[in-house]
Amino acid sequence: MKIDEVKNYLQEQNIPSFRLKQILEAYFKQGLSSFEEISSLPAPLRSELSKKFSWFSLKPEKLLGKRKEGAVKALLSLEDGLKTESVLMFYRDWITACVSVMVGCPLGCEFCATGQMGFKRNLFDYEIVEQIVYWNNFLKKTGERIKKIVFMGMGEPFLNWDNTYSAIKTINSKEGLEIGQRNITISTAGLPDKIKEFADLDTQINLAVSLHSPFQEKREEIMPIAKTYPLEELFEACKYYVKKTNRKLFFEYALINGINNRKEDALEILKLFKSHLFHLNLINLNPTRSKYSSALQRNIAEFERLLNQNHVPYTLRRSVGTDIKAACGQLANQ
Repeated sequence: MKIDEVKNYLQEQNIPSFRLKQILEAYFKQGLSSFEEISSLPAPLRSELSKKFSWFSLKPEKLLGKRKEGAVKALLSLEDGLKTESVLMFYRDWITACVSVMVGCPLGCEFCATGQMGFKRNLFDYEIVEQIVYWNNFLKKTGERIKKIVFMGMGEPFLNWDNTYSAIKTINSKEGLEIGQRNITISTAGLPDKIKEFADLDTQINLAVSLHSPFQEKREEIMPIAKTYPLEELFEACKYYVKKTNRKLFFEYALINGINNRKEDALEILKLFKSHLFHLNLINLNPTRSKYSSALQRNIAEFERLLNQNHVPYTLRRSVGTDIKAACGQLANQ
């Protein structure tokens, strides 16, 4: 729903402000599916709003996966016919929505299916929010709601920041989805200036930076953005973030066979992380059509041993949704 347009219309018609509150309550909290279902609104107003505004701009075209398998993916059609994807992930104690901020991505990371599909356009703030509303409605029968949001779907959040941050405000607000900032994570490929600007906002939102190699040359090979923003500049911004916010900074690290899972990689990470509030999130590379392959289990075990031996804080994350191409790096409207 384009809430700003609905709000402006109500104001132009001199309709009392409590009517907007009723609409937002129905949309975000009650999980209704149309203006006509809001029984607290006068019938003529319901009819007029239905004619003028879409309740949902996103149309689900395909739903893949099952709850028992850990993830469900939705292929969503936008009003202009383009498509994006969103993922619902089930954990023991909570449910997480992985949302997209773009159709495709302009950064072209070699191991990422989204990067390889190219960039079509940014999503608007309401299109980002609607992904979460869609999933909450999907969960309505069980009485559950999404607890955590990760901006790790299609696209780079900092390259669509106005819409992303506007969406976050709605996600976080009392009138909106009421999801706390500490339960929201922004993932970035590593734009130093944007990281500093984000730090200056002084929010409680988590930040995750895609590292994927501690060596400049290797990182350039798999992440073209590294040619523009070298590691030295990136880590300067990351240190600024930690100093400014006093919050832990997470680094995403997809283990790629023969590329970044060697002994020298682990030891270089130690140097970069030393004495800083950094945490490494390891995940084995999820299969895509790229030339890169997942690390072998014995290599992962050895990499973990080196990290443990050198007291590097890390978490080895489990992939969910790989069978439906819903895991990290796999979203490509398939």
